[in-house]
Amino acid sequence: MKILRVTYPVLIFAALTCGVSAQQVNVTVPATVDIFLKQLARSEHQGMESSFVGGNIGAHALNGNPAGLSLIHDDRFSLYTARFPRTIAVVSHQNETERYEDYGEYDLYASGVELLNYAAPIRSIGIIGFDFARGHDGQFSRVDYLGKATNNFPQSDWALGVGFSRNLFAGLAFGVDAKWLRSKIQLPENEEHAGHGYAYSLGLSQKIGEQLRIGGVVRNLSNGLSFSDDTIPDQIEQDVLVGGVYYQRHRDLDLKLSLDANPPFKNGVRASLGAEIWYMGRIGCRIGYLRHTEHRWQPVQIIRSETLQMEERIWKTEGPTFGIGFNLGRVRISGAYTPQAKPTAKDGERIRVDQGGVAYYFSIGQGS
Repeated sequence: MKILRVTYPVLIFAALTCGVSAQQVNVTVPATVDIFLKQLARSEHQGMESSFVGGNIGAHALNGNPAGLSLIHDDRFSLYTARFPRTIAVVSHQNETERYEDYGEYDLYASGVELLNYAAPIRSIGIIGFDFARGHDGQFSRVDYLGKATNNFPQSDWALGVGFSRNLFAGLAFGVDAKWLRSKIQLPENEEHAGHGYAYSLGLSQKIGEQLRIGGVVRNLSNGLSFSDDTIPDQIEQDVLVGGVYYQRHRDLDLKLSLDANPPFKNGVRASLGAEIWYMGRIGCRIGYLRHTEHRWQPVQIIRSETLQMEERIWKTEGPTFGIGFNLGRVRISGAYTPQAKPTAKDGERIRVDQGGVAYYFSIGQGS
């Protein structure tokens, strides 16, 4: 009866957040910063610095589940970088003779994400954290297409955030974080637009016994961005994650089994499954499987007319993931890779990926 009593807050939280997310499935295409925010969360656990939403710990929790901030007793920092390769995908339509001919081509720039997180206890009040993140697409340029000095990337996203967490009772922790966002995009006409806004996340984490921790988080609660052009997607999609981590120790081996679910499953199942093992706390590896879908607004080159136009489409990331890590004293260095996102075909279409590979993640952080 005790376990049932202490886990009620998590169960209620999960029910409420699923309801919130279900209300968002009919919104318009999310802003490009929405992809950036999801990349921040994935960068941390794919970089082997945290174990998904149920087991985020310390500074690693700022972009995943802020409730995990409370699971430390001293200062922590973490630094991440992720690299996503250039992707070229050709869309073929079925013609009158029921043959497929090339219609359009997606040519997405190589992109990257950098994160810096810091967390520290505040006496008996709780844990506070700070994070700074940058995302960028394309090659760094000194001037724009008009010859004006920019010294920036054609498209970029910035986030500056603060988080807070504390333990409540009986292994239950609560966390919240808030982010200021800036997003710059470039339209096919080479016009650049910048939008600003805020996003908030609320999370819970519950320890059950000595070997299981479950958690849930509502991420990216927001009124959207403020673009001057009303035709640019400016909404940020509310995101719900629930999951758990099971811990087991056998002699010199530490094992973690993690499962995340990302409802609702409007465009197919969105979930992550992983197993992580460490030997003597010095060297570790992770294997897993990732399936994620997201609604994107991307430029596509129309082959016949040789023009660019913006198009809505579901993009999917699916396949095995792998990571390896080393503890050097109190510093952990890790690396990982995952499949790259690819466009999905609509009725009467085929997709051919001519270029695109895996995404790479690297991290360095302060361990226990």
